Amino acid sequence: MSKPLHRPTLVVVIGILGFMLAVAFNTNTRLHGAQPDRASDLATVVHNMEAQRGDLEVRLADLRDQVAELEEVAASEQGIRDTFTNEIEAARLAAGLTGIEGPGVQVVLGDGSDVAPGTDPNLYLIHDSDIAAVVNALFVGGAEAIDVNGERVVATTPIRCAGTTVLVNAKRLGGPYTVSAVGNSDALYDAVISDPAAGLLFESYRAQFGLDVSVIKLSEVEVSAYRGSFRPTYAVQAEDGDA
Repeated sequence: MSKPLHRPTLVVVIGILGFMLAVAFNTNTRLHGAQPDRASDLATVVHNMEAQRGDLEVRLADLRDQVAELEEVAASEQGIRDTFTNEIEAARLAAGLTGIEGPGVQVVLGDGSDVAPGTDPNLYLIHDSDIAAVVNALFVGGAEAIDVNGERVVATTPIRCAGTTVLVNAKRLGGPYTVSAVGNSDALYDAVISDPAAGLLFESYRAQFGLDVSVIKLSEVEVSAYRGSFRPTYAVQAEDGDA
């Protein structure tokens, strides 16, 4: 960021101020060192010096006013910069571009290990729909930030099947899947357990297919920053007045 334009002016004004003070000092010194031959010459010198001193005092007062004005401008610009910085940080936080920590829950989703003969093996696996159900339930419960195996979930995050793995933010993830969420731990826990889709994982599916799933409340949960891109493919900024 470039330096504010008023700073060089402030330096010049302060330099002029010092110069004026030096001139005033030297003028008084010359007055005391002068030895005129006649009283009339001394009176003239004194009169001239007093006039110069009056002019210098006026100019000094003007320079002090300018310095005060520049200081006010500097303080105002600093306030604007601080406000702008705070707004940028808030926007980065809301967009998921910074890692955060706080109370919350941690949900672990693992495959079942014992496949009963004659049953569909897919029933014993954690699928992308299971992870999506948990993530949606957490957001409904008021989660402020969520990641899956360290991949931050944002508005554009896809969660879909990719063979034997799950794709999150264009990154292949393997089980077990750890979903970390920051928010009110009690509300998040209840949201997951009571959700019509996610709740089945911890009730009937765990008992029926031996899924290794759990949800625990924690006083400190870390959620990673989003490392992907936000570049839209089709979206453009709407013109003023468009719906």
